[in-house]
Amino acid sequence: MGVPAITLEPLVGEPERTVVYYHGGGYVSGSPPDRYLPLAGAVALAAQARVHAVDYRLAPEARFPGAFEDCLAAYRWTVRDGEADPQTVAVLGDSAGGNLAVAVTVAARDENLPLPSCVAVISPFADLTLSGASMELRKLADPYVTRELLQSMAAEYLGGADPADPRCSAVFADLHDLPPLLIQVGEDEILFDDAARIRDAATAVGVDTTFQPWTHGIHVWPVYISAGLPESALAVEDLAAFLKVHARSDRAGAEVS
Repeated sequence: MGVPAITLEPLVGEPERTVVYYHGGGYVSGSPPDRYLPLAGAVALAAQARVHAVDYRLAPEARFPGAFEDCLAAYRWTVRDGEADPQTVAVLGDSAGGNLAVAVTVAARDENLPLPSCVAVISPFADLTLSGASMELRKLADPYVTRELLQSMAAEYLGGADPADPRCSAVFADLHDLPPLLIQVGEDEILFDDAARIRDAATAVGVDTTFQPWTHGIHVWPVYISAGLPESALAVEDLAAFLKVHARSDRAGAEVS
């Protein structure tokens, strides 16, 4: 597809759906996406899915819109050249990848590409203007992410581009006609408002939105599933249930690979 990816699927049985997954890392890390393979593998198993973990370009070597363009190209390939039935395709992203998941789906709509059956995001880093109230309100509760860290990552990625561009910050995107959306976020995250504002923007235009705030949740806690964290496994179960409901087709031979 012109963009590298690592593909995971269950060893037993045929995959019933395809997940295009955009990893986190603040637009500056996470390539190759090896550290995210436990999460991708858990989703593949729990949802009986073929998961493409997209290895998009990173800043500062490739600034905006490099990552966005790679992720859109990967989605375009999946529903065109990859011949996956869009009814069985889902888009998933965490942190920066959560922003990319929403932005790519908006771009697919505007490009008149077939839309995915659903979109799921975990702890989206979706406001590079850093204007959410939770940046201050939850800064003492968040054990990991800081405003300074986010500022550094955003500056590296933007390279002078407008942080309010909806492709950079999905909180400013027009979300009309998007497919069903799942948002998982930890209640202790300074990025909580990024998730809440995507929820509000989606529900305001009638998008079927499921919002899951997790008590004491930290940034992208499902990624720690390989450490045996029970909350990670529970979140993946919820995610898989969402994918099974929406990413499916009644036609035989739903995918051609």
